Amino acid sequence: MATYFASPRMWPLGYILGSPYSPLYLEQQFPDLNWRDRFEDLLALESGTMISARSRQNEAVTAARIRNESVHNDISHINQELQRTQDYVSLLQALREISARAKDTATVSQIDDEALPFQKKLAEMTIASGKTLIGRLQDLQDKPASSYKKRVPWITSLISSGAMLGWESAVYDSADGWQADVYKADGSGDGQIFTEVDLAMIFEKDHLFDFKSPVWSTLTQGSYNDYYPQIEELCPDGDGDPDRDHAYEIIDNVRPSILSQLTTIQRKKSWNGKIETRVVLKNRFTDGKEEEKIVVNDASKVLEEVERMHASVKERKHAISLAIYELSYRKQQETLAIAKEMEYQAVD
Repeated sequence: MATYFASPRMWPLGYILGSPYSPLYLEQQFPDLNWRDRFEDLLALESGTMISARSRQNEAVTAARIRNESVHNDISHINQELQRTQDYVSLLQALREISARAKDTATVSQIDDEALPFQKKLAEMTIASGKTLIGRLQDLQDKPASSYKKRVPWITSLISSGAMLGWESAVYDSADGWQADVYKADGSGDGQIFTEVDLAMIFEKDHLFDFKSPVWSTLTQGSYNDYYPQIEELCPDGDGDPDRDHAYEIIDNVRPSILSQLTTIQRKKSWNGKIETRVVLKNRFTDGKEEEKIVVNDASKVLEEVERMHASVKERKHAISLAIYELSYRKQQETLAIAKEMEYQAVD
């Protein structure tokens, strides 16, 4: 398999994933140099084209705008999560006070030893995530658009820029981050599937690439149902619990998100004799619908469409997370109300 990856038919994907001179390797050793754009320029020249300075500049401007908007939205969600955590802690503390007065040591111990420490850890992780986002935003100031991209989207952007002629890609949301199936357009079967976690293991932890076929971890519409166990645990009465049905109804009505994005390239001569790079993006949604976008010679528009997929997935996950939190909060409110009623009856 290592020989296969080094073969001409796997160029340049095999080089990117397996060579010690891959730009993704070199940027770990010499982070101040822009290895990604240099490598893309070499590939573009090999493909008989050039990436203009104007195209790079336009893409960088778009990347800066998208980056700022994304971080702003993420921090807004983080603030909401912190507020929800504080609200939940207040409920737990109120329940603890009642349980302490009732000498219910088991409930007090559970709240002290498990529930409150968990909420504290959750808040700390949320705050750390926000600091990381802000730090990453600062690190990427005045950097090229390629530095903004995660590794999987950067590799697929080599296809959309026309630098990897003869290749296509399909990108999915997965349990291990973005997962790409990058393959030859001629149907030969040459290609490789990899995720962001795979690439982090290779280039950050310096593990050798596993040339075997990876586990297919793509999130299909059904795989979003990993929230089922959480709802069933919160609603042990099953179909007899209206809160359970309400939670499922909310999630079923969450706006459909983009599930996968297929990228293909068409190169044609325009009316003035210039070669046009036409990027065809096909988005498939969680409700089964599909849409097609065509972008001509504009990397910034391609970046917008790729980021639209990312934002769509994040929005859906956030909406599902919020629905589960509201169900959990409502159940905790019911527990507190029952405890208050029992305390009131005991006093009477």
